[in-house]
This record gives sequence, structure tokens and C-alpha cells, in this order.
Amino acid sequence: MAETEKEKIIEVKNLTAGYDGESVIDDISFDVKKGEVFVILGESGCGKSTLFKHMIGLLKPMTGEILYEGTDMVKADGKDRLELLNRIGVMYQSGALFGSMTLLENMMLPLEEFTELEEPARKSVAALKLMLVGLQGFESHMPAEISGGMQRRAAIARAMALDPNILFLDEPSSGLDPITSVKLDKLILKLSQALGVTFVVVSHELDSTYTIAGRVIMLDKKTKKIIAEGTPAYLKEHAENENVRNFFNRKISHDEF
Repeated sequence: MAETEKEKIIEVKNLTAGYDGESVIDDISFDVKKGEVFVILGESGCGKSTLFKHMIGLLKPMTGEILYEGTDMVKADGKDRLELLNRIGVMYQSGALFGSMTLLENMMLPLEEFTELEEPARKSVAALKLMLVGLQGFESHMPAEISGGMQRRAAIARAMALDPNILFLDEPSSGLDPITSVKLDKLILKLSQALGVTFVVVSHELDSTYTIAGRVIMLDKKTKKIIAEGTPAYLKEHAENENVRNFFNRKISHDEF
């Protein structure tokens, strides 16, 4: 097997997906390499969230495959599917922390559900995850008692509870002020480099994308296809599609007025 094949951790092949028989994305294929920060971009309604939900196993596609190191998420069931899902962690857009639980209790929840660790060990692991995202000392705080940026950090920590090798982040910087967004970007890069975790990030924040992305794909609402793939810097200057260049340069075409 070629080295480039060995590096793939996710392969999406000929994926068509949508709702009520109507496709939102149509026959798209791409791969994600081990250890990279991979960003999914596109205008509103282009299918970013649809693709995200299919990649984490919430929905089944109309056609196509989603392979995790050779195992098809679409066809896996029972114990095989559970083992596959435990290899990925997910941070949803709002953080989705349980408001009635402390941060430590939020971190412990997946450990209680999916491991046989005793409570002292669960507490220790949960505290370690909070420390990794800079929230040591906040274990007893409720989500409502911390800032939005800290809530996103806690959500990332919870996503790491079971030591997944892939983390999915849904709009991690959405609604955050610029300084907090920069801090969150630096955290993502730090975790990627220190832990070797692969990140798949859905985003519309260009500044964040330029900072964290090793590679991006851009979905198109009209064609329902991937219309660009590469590094943000390359696509900004050299994308063949004018709409892609306009997107990365924050330009509006005359026909869009």
C-alpha cells in the first residue's frame, strides 16, 4: 500500500445525502489524513451540517461509503458500530454541556457510560481533560457560570474523554469575540500537535480557517458538489473557480447584489 494510502484516516466515497429523498450533497468524495486539521467550508445551505451529521453517524446516506481506517460507518452495526463511534469525539455548535451538571460531572458522563473505571479514576481522567484545555480549577463550576469560550473548551474536553483519535468540531468559533476565537484556534493547534489527534472542523469563520486548517474542502449549494480542495492560502490566490476565490477574499460578485 502506498504511503499516501496509509496516511488516510477517513475516506468518504461517492456520498449522496439529504432529506426526504432530496439530496443536499451529491456524489462527493474526499479523504482526511491522520493528524491533520481538516476544515469543511461553504455558504449557508451548502450541506456542511448534513455532511457533519453523516460523518459522525447520526444519519445514513442515500448512497456512498464513510470509511474509518477501512471500516465503513454506514454498514457497521452492533458492537462494531459502537467501537467505531468510541474512536471519535464530537463537539456540537453550542457546546451542548448539561446545565445541571458541573464541568467535572459533564466530563465524567461518557466515562460512566462507556468505561468500567471506578469513580476515583473517572474523576482523575475528567480533571486531566479539563487541564488539557486550560480549565483546571473550574471543575466545580456550572456551565452557566463560565464564559462562552470556556464552555467551548469544556465541550472539547468532554469530546476527548474517551481518548478518540478523531475530533469533530461543529462551528467552534461561532458567536465568540475575536480574541476568544484566537485563543480557541491556538488550543486546537496545540491539541493537534501535542496529541496527534485528527480534527474535522465545520466552519464559516475565515480567520479561524486560515489559522488552523491544514487542508479544506468547499461545498457548493448549487451544484451540491465539492468545488475546491487545498490549503486556504492556495485557494485564495489560485482556485480555478472564481466563486471560491471570492469567498476566500471576501468579495461579492456583481450578480449577487
